[in-house]
Amino acid sequence: MGELYIRGMSVGMLKANCFIVMDAETKEGYIIDPGGDSRQILDAARQEGLRCLGILCTHGHMDHVGAVGKVAEETGAPVFISGEDSGILEGTGRGLGGRLGSLFVSRPGGVELIKEGDTLRLGEHTIEVLHTPGHTRGSLSFLCGGNLFCGDLIFEGSVGRTDLKGGSLAQLREGVKRKVWVLPPETRILSGHGPVTCVAAEKATNPFLRNLGE
Repeated sequence: MGELYIRGMSVGMLKANCFIVMDAETKEGYIIDPGGDSRQILDAARQEGLRCLGILCTHGHMDHVGAVGKVAEETGAPVFISGEDSGILEGTGRGLGGRLGSLFVSRPGGVELIKEGDTLRLGEHTIEVLHTPGHTRGSLSFLCGGNLFCGDLIFEGSVGRTDLKGGSLAQLREGVKRKVWVLPPETRILSGHGPVTCVAAEKATNPFLRNLGE
């Protein structure tokens, strides 16, 4: 099986993590959460020789999707997001936050909706789509080759905000218990902000995720 190659970069005013994940041999791969600084992301993709199969969005906050349209246009790649969070990309986001957020997002020409249980091809690997709500209703995590790209679900020693519209700490904790804690302890957690961590470390030390059980 071909080796996975992952390149992370910090983008936008809120320094969100954007990732390129690709098969090191075929150079096929995906861009995850292009939240800003489209030129930086596209330059990195060109440097790596990326053959972009798609753009994956963990959730619909503008610091994670702000550059989606520009990156999609340049790469010609489809954009994938959950139905619950797709409004910001389609210009149909409800409420003040959704409408204002859409003004700052470069919208793609088309959006493909994905959900729990879907899989995406990546060379000889697959990316498994997990529904992990709590930060937003439609938050997704992407599991590939022992790496969990989880957006703002879990950070090193913390979790994503749950006081915004669509947030729920109870849902977030339940999703972590059922979808993340069951993964091997060495599984790497590549968060939407901050450094890489792993399942074992967060189980042992994350104060927001105590007493979840096995």
